[in-house]
Amino acid sequence: MEPVFFFFIFKHRFRRRALNNFINIKKIKNFKIFDLSGIFKYYMLGLPLHLLSKLFTKFFKNFIFISCDGKPQINKQGINIWFGGTSYKIPNEYKNFKNNCFVFENFSKLEENLLDLYPHKPTKSKLLKDYKIVFVGSFNISDFKEVDEIWEKEKKEIFNNLRIIDNYNFWKKYDLHNHARIQTYYLQLKERLRFNLIIELKKVFGNKILIIGSKWKEYINDSLDDEFDLAKISKFYNGNICLDFGSKWGSNIFYPRSVEIIEHGGLLVQLEQSNASKKFYELDIIEKFNNFDQLSKKLNNLINDENIFHQKICKQNNFFNNPDLNYNTFKKIYEISKKKN
Repeated sequence: MEPVFFFFIFKHRFRRRALNNFINIKKIKNFKIFDLSGIFKYYMLGLPLHLLSKLFTKFFKNFIFISCDGKPQINKQGINIWFGGTSYKIPNEYKNFKNNCFVFENFSKLEENLLDLYPHKPTKSKLLKDYKIVFVGSFNISDFKEVDEIWEKEKKEIFNNLRIIDNYNFWKKYDLHNHARIQTYYLQLKERLRFNLIIELKKVFGNKILIIGSKWKEYINDSLDDEFDLAKISKFYNGNICLDFGSKWGSNIFYPRSVEIIEHGGLLVQLEQSNASKKFYELDIIEKFNNFDQLSKKLNNLINDENIFHQKICKQNNFFNNPDLNYNTFKKIYEISKKKN
């Protein structure tokens, strides 16, 4: 099989973090991957190489370019990964491109090119004796009368079925399914859900749960300040039970936050994602929950039985030390890159 060459070309280095270790893969089977991101490599190498590939397509047919957030926007021989949300976030001039790719499933319509960027070479977990339940994140609740009314009416039902808000019929009940601000309302309902789940979990688990995020200080006295240094965040994750309520933008098991947890040796305990491949649940690789009681019981079992916890975190780490997962992702990227816009 002839080699295929993949090149990450985007200007802003902050997107490297969203890609996690995926951007550090150098070679999988017949695929070779090069990172030409960041201002210097982008202007000196990435853009000139992309220009040459457009001028001499025949000689560069196995060169595939990967851009982020449309900077640059690639119209052939590559893909555009959008991290800033679902297809609703794409500028109008790029919406019809067939090589637009996403890492979140849209709750109100299926995204055509959904990518799973799997964990790569996860750090070995330190098997801590005094391990904790860890949540790293903030909340951003804005005033929306419509959302507040829905939350007050539905909060009991939502706690019993945390995925209900991903159901289009849920919004249809309030005649909001075609509303221009449906995505905003969805995000804000998720913010309220995340906030209230953390508050309730803190009541149940006390000092066994560690919250990192400055906004929580008003509500949780022992919460810690915001932390953005990945090396320090890695220490919070490694060897601990790490809570993940999914992205507020949409649904996917494997999105930047969840992959970050796995790669840094934390046990991912995640709100079940509606688009998820069943095999990861059936193989018991991902610890999932779908309601508050289920989550409480799962956390209680993990926090009180270190044998179960250590067994599960080792199983997770071993499973994702498998390059074939991301080989399939690169194959999908290759196939999408050949679509004509």
